[in-house]
Amino acid sequence: MKPTSTIARFARHVLGKPLYPYQCEIAEAILASIEGGLGRIFTVMLSRQSGKNQLSAVLEAYLLLTRQEGTIVKAAPTFTPQILTSRLRLLSLLDNALTRERVWTSYGYIVGLAPRADPLLVQSHAGPRVMFYSASPESNVVGATADILLEIDEAQDVSPEKFDRDFRPMASSTNSTTVLYGTAWSDTTLLARQRAVNLEQERRTGIRTHFEYDWRTLAAINPSYRAFVEQEIARLGEDHIAIQTQYCLRPVSDNGSFLKAEQQALLQGSHAWEMTPRPECWYIAGMDVAGEERADPKALSSLSAFSTSSRRDSTVITIGRVTYNDVYLPCVEVVHQQAWTGRSQVEQLSATLALVERWNIRSLVIDSTGVGAGLASLLEHQLGPHRVTQFTFTRPSKSHLAYQLLALINSHRLKLYAGQSAPRAIYEECWRQIRLARYRLPAPETLDFYVDPVDGHDDYLISLALVAEALNNVIVPAASTFIRPRRLYTDEGRF
Repeated sequence: MKPTSTIARFARHVLGKPLYPYQCEIAEAILASIEGGLGRIFTVMLSRQSGKNQLSAVLEAYLLLTRQEGTIVKAAPTFTPQILTSRLRLLSLLDNALTRERVWTSYGYIVGLAPRADPLLVQSHAGPRVMFYSASPESNVVGATADILLEIDEAQDVSPEKFDRDFRPMASSTNSTTVLYGTAWSDTTLLARQRAVNLEQERRTGIRTHFEYDWRTLAAINPSYRAFVEQEIARLGEDHIAIQTQYCLRPVSDNGSFLKAEQQALLQGSHAWEMTPRPECWYIAGMDVAGEERADPKALSSLSAFSTSSRRDSTVITIGRVTYNDVYLPCVEVVHQQAWTGRSQVEQLSATLALVERWNIRSLVIDSTGVGAGLASLLEHQLGPHRVTQFTFTRPSKSHLAYQLLALINSHRLKLYAGQSAPRAIYEECWRQIRLARYRLPAPETLDFYVDPVDGHDDYLISLALVAEALNNVIVPAASTFIRPRRLYTDEGRF
């Protein structure tokens, strides 16, 4: 049996925070580099809630206790809340009988440990320290020296240029060890870049500097964690980007297909297109608004006029019927779509009001960005905010739509009508956009989806995403509270 390491005993007996075996393995490799002055750059990828932050804080506390002087630099993408949380986590670990009287803080971003519980040493800020910095692009951090350790938390969200220019030089004068912590995102992040270097070096030298443990590692020794992640996979679907990146540690690539073949198969429903609503059903809708420049007048003879050859996009309304699955989660079956090309705002207002009333739509989410703002405002005024929700597209809000759409599809909660009874032009254009839809990663943890303008429009795709957003306004029915009466008699009539 392998003897228990010093840091493992320290974590368990001094801090009261035992480390898992894989955390000990990582900590021992980092400490070996520090103590040997090897200056290695480590990459540590752990699934969410697998103890990455605890490992970092335990390392910091251990180094503060075992060093007489020196500086650890800890950086994260944001000061609030990430750096503040890291600072509080370290302070909570140092609140123990061995170190409590020796802790000092300064300027709100420095935590130190005096060599002894001497008020003069504490007041003079003697001993080693941890300096906490923001790694946001606009932060000013030049000048610090990380002569013990340099740590970058959530390194997949830190700009490689920021790290190379401002943080990496902090380790240069003493060839200090550096650790990049995080999860997967794209192949172009700082963490992914250094991971590739480390794996290549390990292949050549046999020295391991990359440590990667997905959710199954902790799940094997923590049943509660296993149950949580399995529930998330069931809720979002195994192919959801959050599951793939944060728990399976698989990166995504820029400009890939937004909906894979498997997800397209999940989206295809078997229910029929509906021309009129069912009286007993509840309907919601999503509306992507186009401009009012007119197309071919011949194409405007009816409200459902549609032309795939139009150079302008269309106003598209997607109507969904709300159902509930076995665990009372709301689902959407898309049963009808309308496309209006080149109509004026006045015409679109009149047609939308008629459509909402005819289908008794309970929740309409409408694109209120740009040309849609006026129409959205008029609809909200006419129908009320309880029935109309204005949706403004920004980078974060569209990312929210993307994640939400993927979650509904992956969990079998969003289905499109079958093609047999649907208008052929509408059905084909909707699926054409779905198949052409691509995604990109404009910022850390941010997902964009679109159809390349060279390939056509994305109005059906956006309308579909907005009807998924409308599902948020649906109230989940309460579970039954009916209690069966206790039987106080037998079949013979005796109690």
